[in-house]
Amino acid sequence: MSIFGIVSVICLTLILIFVSTYDWMLMSFVTMISCCGVLLYRKDNINAVSITILILVMSILELVAFNYVIPLESDTLPMIWLGSIVYGTQLILFALTCLLILLRIRLLQKLLRCDKTVAPTYAEGLIALSLFLSCILMTLMFIENIIRNAVDLGFQGTFFSALTKLTLIYDNYEILAFSIRASICALIASMLFAVEIDTTKLKTSRTR
Repeated sequence: MSIFGIVSVICLTLILIFVSTYDWMLMSFVTMISCCGVLLYRKDNINAVSITILILVMSILELVAFNYVIPLESDTLPMIWLGSIVYGTQLILFALTCLLILLRIRLLQKLLRCDKTVAPTYAEGLIALSLFLSCILMTLMFIENIIRNAVDLGFQGTFFSALTKLTLIYDNYEILAFSIRASICALIASMLFAVEIDTTKLKTSRTR
C-alpha cells in the first residue's frame, strides 16, 4: 500500500473514532501514543524524531494547559475573556509548532553542524498545512467569540443582542478540529511504516 493509502486509512479511522466520541482526552492520548511509537521505532531517523518531538511537546503542553492551568468553564470570568484565553492559547501553540516545523531543517543543520542526514520528509509539509488550518480555525473561533460576546464589553442594542446567536464556527468547531487532528495523527503514525526523504533536495544540499 502506498504512503497516501496508509495515511488515508489511518486518517479516516481516527476521524470516525474522534468524531463519534468527541473526547479531547482520547484525542490527546492517541496523538501522544502515535508520537511515542515513532520515537521508539524510528529513533535512528533524525527527521522523524525531530518532527515527532515537536508534535509531542505541543500535545503535552495542550493537555497540561487545558486540564491544569486554563479552565474551560468559569462562573466568574465573562465568556469573552475565557474564550479569548482558550482560543488565543491554542492559536499561539499551533502557530509556534507550525513555524518550528517549517524551520526544522535550517535549525537542525545549524544545531547539528550541517548533518547530511537532515532533509525534508513527505510528512512535515502536510503536518505544517494541518497546523496552519488549525490556526485559521482558532482565529475564526477567536473572532466569533469576541463578536458573539460583545455585550460583555458593554455594547447594547438589538444588533449586539442578535450577535449572541452567532455560532456558525462554534457549531462546527469540534468536527473540524477533530478531523484536522486526525490528519496530524495519521501522518505521524504513517512514519512508523515509512519515512521518505526528498532525495533531490538532499543531493543538492550535499553538493553545496
